[in-house]
Amino acid sequence: MKRKLIVLLMFTIMLVMAGCGDGIDPDQELVFLVDWCFINMEYVETGDQTLPPLFYFQNQTLFSLPGKQYFALLDEALRQVPFAPESGVGTMINDRIQFHSVEVRNGTAYVDMVGAGLSGSSLEEGLLISQIVSSLIGSFEEIDRVQFLIDGEVSDSLMGHYDTAYPFEEGIHPTGVQQ
Repeated sequence: MKRKLIVLLMFTIMLVMAGCGDGIDPDQELVFLVDWCFINMEYVETGDQTLPPLFYFQNQTLFSLPGKQYFALLDEALRQVPFAPESGVGTMINDRIQFHSVEVRNGTAYVDMVGAGLSGSSLEEGLLISQIVSSLIGSFEEIDRVQFLIDGEVSDSLMGHYDTAYPFEEGIHPTGVQQ
C-alpha cells in the first residue's frame, strides 16, 4: 500500500512538472496591464499652458503575443482613441506615423520609425515623443528609457525640432522642457 502511494505521488509530481514548462506559448495572446498616454486636445487647440498636455489612463488591458506587447501598445492601442471625440482626448500616432519595430534591450526601448512622411510642427513632435515615452516607461517595468530610430538609424530629430540623438527617460513638455 505504501509503495502504491509513493508511485502515485511520484506520477502526480511528474504530470505537474511536465505541464509547467516555461509556461509561455508564443502563439497565444497574453494580457498586459498598461498605461495609455493620450493628448489633451483642448491644450492643442487653445495653447493654454495651464492645462495638462497629456491624459494618463492607468491599468488598461492590452492583448498581445509575447514579445510583441511594446509594438502593440504603440501601433494598435495608442493609434486609436478609445473615447468619444467630444471627450477631448486625441493621439499623435496618426496615419503619417508608422513603426518598423519596437525592441527592448538593457532597459532601453528602441522605437524604430518609418522616415517617409514623418513631419510636423514642434508641438506635434513634442507631444508625439511624450506620448510614446510616457506610455512605454509607464507601462513596462523593464523600460527605463526610449531611443528613437528612423529607418533603423539614430537620428538628430524626428521632425526637425527636438534632439532625439540620445534616449529619453521622460517625455518632453510641449514648451521644450523635459518633464
